[in-house]
Formats: sequence, structure tokens, C-alpha cells
Amino acid sequence: MKKITLILFNLLVINFVSNAQNKVVRLEIMGKAYTVTKVFPEEILGEYTYEGEPNKPPKVLLTKNGTGYFQPHDVKPVDIIFWIDCDENGVWRKQTGATGRYQYTLVIQYQDGGTTKNYEKGKYDLMGVMVLKDLGRAVIYGERYKKL
Repeated sequence: MKKITLILFNLLVINFVSNAQNKVVRLEIMGKAYTVTKVFPEEILGEYTYEGEPNKPPKVLLTKNGTGYFQPHDVKPVDIIFWIDCDENGVWRKQTGATGRYQYTLVIQYQDGGTTKNYEKGKYDLMGVMVLKDLGRAVIYGERYKKL
């Protein structure tokens, strides 16, 4: 009986920890409700550089903890917090194309580094991340690449 109780307790703890790690939150962005999480597919994390050239700005950085930066053209980087669009269970929403390419939608919130006019601190925005497995890269805004 002790073993069964211990096994059930362990399963309950594992389930609780798994759910806690994939916490889903609801955000209102531009008049639309989004369910999002900070659990990301590894393939989208990393540094994206202009046209895939090493160290060439403008860049985007996405880290595992949901922070990073977005660098507009000819402007210093703006710190961001980001989430990935998901359903109520934390399953990532992705739009799949005919060639097997797919896109995730990120919700980003600008932090320090933006101006009051553009990229204002606290403002939300959407950012698409295309995964092009056939080309071996992920792409943001059609010009910032990273190798898969």
C-alpha cells in the first residue's frame, strides 16, 4: 500500500511540475485575446542576423527564458520579453505551408531601449518566425536568419 501511495504521489508531483513549466497566460494585444506560453521550440531560439551574415545588424535575439532584443534598422537594439502563441493547453499554434515550411507567432513586449514614438516600453507587438527546414534556417521579417 505504501508503494502505491508513493507512486501516486510521485505521478501527481510530476504532473504538477510539468504543468507549472508550461504555464499558459492570456494577453490582450491590439484588441485581440491571445493565449501564450514561455515554453519555446528550441529551433526558434538563438540570434538572427541580417541576411544570415555573422554579426551583421540589425539582429534579433530570442533566449530560452523569454527575453532578448529586437534591433530595427539603423537603431540600437530594444530589449524585449516574448511569448509564443498557443492553445489553452500550451500546444504551440503553427501555420503550415504546402512545402512543409511553418510559422510560429510570437507576442513581444518592448522593454528598455525603445523610443517613446517607436517601440515604446510596455507596448505589445506580434512577430512571425518562419521555419524553413528545407533551407536549414529560421527567418524573422524575411531578412534576419539563423541556422537550424
